[in-house]
Amino acid sequence: MDWCDAAEEYYKRTFPHDGRLSSLPAEWQRELVALMLVGWQVNNGGYLQFLANCGRETYEYASRALRAIGARRMAEIIDHCQALVDEHYPSEGRSHEELRQLLRNEIIGRDGQTIKEAGSVLPETVLARVSELSYEFMDCPDAYGDLAQRHYEALIERDRPAEPGATADRPRE
Repeated sequence: MDWCDAAEEYYKRTFPHDGRLSSLPAEWQRELVALMLVGWQVNNGGYLQFLANCGRETYEYASRALRAIGARRMAEIIDHCQALVDEHYPSEGRSHEELRQLLRNEIIGRDGQTIKEAGSVLPETVLARVSELSYEFMDCPDAYGDLAQRHYEALIERDRPAEPGATADRPRE
């Protein structure tokens, strides 16, 4: 099974628990989901979007996962982004609503009401540097998808429930 498909399945298991990765039983499952989320979010809107949407817990698992698979440069990038954020707005223990203050754009809710006015709590120089680092992450300097597949494949396969009719002679497809 593809690592990203497996990560999506594990991620859905967190929904009844407000998306908390800690609700997953295995550390590697948490890392796998965080790896997927950091890729999706940074590539869609940058590191600050990732942090605001996913929170500090997910950053910590993503950093660990990137190191575990050997994507050292990508881990360094998000660690640098996080250090810049924490220097000006410590994120530990902050709610999603508080983390939205990092984003520079206005946020409109589904009901059309403004959730957050335009402007970030971070200085413009920090916003610019985090943006530069986000683009460097998007360039995927470590080919993390391939690394993730190799690292997590055996764990994913071991964790999959046996399909009906699967035997030692006829494994699942």
